[in-house]
Amino acid sequence: MKKELKKQIVEELSQEFTKDVSVFYADYKGQTVQNLEELRKAVREAEGKARVIKNTLAKIAFANNGVEVDFEENNIFIWGEDQITLAKIITKHASKYKDTFKIKGAVVEGEVKDTAYVEEVSKLPTKEELLGMVAFMMKAPIAKFAWGLNKLIEKKSEQ
Repeated sequence: MKKELKKQIVEELSQEFTKDVSVFYADYKGQTVQNLEELRKAVREAEGKARVIKNTLAKIAFANNGVEVDFEENNIFIWGEDQITLAKIITKHASKYKDTFKIKGAVVEGEVKDTAYVEEVSKLPTKEELLGMVAFMMKAPIAKFAWGLNKLIEKKSEQ
């Protein structure tokens, strides 16, 4: 790879790997092209990005943002703003392909996190799920009030 191309990639990644973005990395050794395309498609649908990047270029990009990370072996990097959805996608892929896809960690808000963190985040409800819960909780008292009024009207009409 030419030096100019490497510089361009590092600049691009430095802009992408800001504190607003969660970056997950995993070992993909043994994955087929179809498996990786399946992962990339799911990540794109979640408005994220997935890319295989040389470790040295990724280290430099993170260092440009003040984060020191040490990578080993082959890594695929998955990043985006919706940390929970991406964590769910990655853990689902890892459980489906246990032998060939292993989550190594993440960089979230400028801090390096381990595999356990990624798995815990994947168990949290997404923004849409939380909004649904809030809507249900707001609807419940109104529904009970309407039910009570309906029963009162029925009782009055019987008399």
